[in-house]
Amino acid sequence: MPARLLLAAILALVALGAPGDVPDARAGDDTWTVTLRDGTTHEGVFLRLTPGRYLLQTEGAVLELSDDDIDPVTFTDRPRRESQPRRSLSVANHYLELHHDGTATRYLTLHHENAGDRAITEYRYGLAPWEQREIDQRELLDWFGNPIPLRFDPPREEWEPGWDRRVQVTATLPVPVAPGEYWSVASRATVDAHLRRTDDGIRWSHPGDYAEDRLVWFKVRLPQGAEMVRASPEPTAVFDHGGFRYVMWRQFYREGERRDLEVVYTTG
Repeated sequence: MPARLLLAAILALVALGAPGDVPDARAGDDTWTVTLRDGTTHEGVFLRLTPGRYLLQTEGAVLELSDDDIDPVTFTDRPRRESQPRRSLSVANHYLELHHDGTATRYLTLHHENAGDRAITEYRYGLAPWEQREIDQRELLDWFGNPIPLRFDPPREEWEPGWDRRVQVTATLPVPVAPGEYWSVASRATVDAHLRRTDDGIRWSHPGDYAEDRLVWFKVRLPQGAEMVRASPEPTAVFDHGGFRYVMWRQFYREGERRDLEVVYTTG
């Protein structure tokens, strides 16, 4: 089976974020040299998604691979088990609508699977500093549309201006999740888009910097009528619909990793 761009259905990916399914910590890092069956060699972040299925993020592309794609020589010096993520992996769809007034409507959906043998009634995740600045504008909903109550550690009233510590969130699920059930949570907020004017046009950027390892789709809708000047890194997809230009990336971020997604555009 040839390597292909990672465009698999989201239900095939949610197993990455299963609460309680945290791999054992291991020495080393997740950068590998991977040899394919056709003899080509790639270097990049190499992670096992599910048994027999892997993600490889190289300098220029994100690939999904199976055992059939990979030459066994890849595992000569490093055992296959080391490709298992060192920490639990969050899987997310981000969607951002940029507006002419400098604000943005941000949507986020996190996907999970209950891989344990008991029902889940709450789950925990981290907030990076940039996410904390939006928390008062966010409402978190479960997959049935119910609001999800949140508790913060440290408590919200202890946060100070310029707060740069990471915050632990405990979300209490209104509807318990059965063993083996796929589930998701979603949020929506209107925020400052933090746009910058440059010589080429208006610049939007997103730094990454998540509180956990995260595998993401990040889709940005430019303001109506806007023309894209450039985007980096190379987008996974760029397309037009209903008078809007959409720019989308597929990326993997290690915990705390800063790697800008960027679009520069003009509005005429």
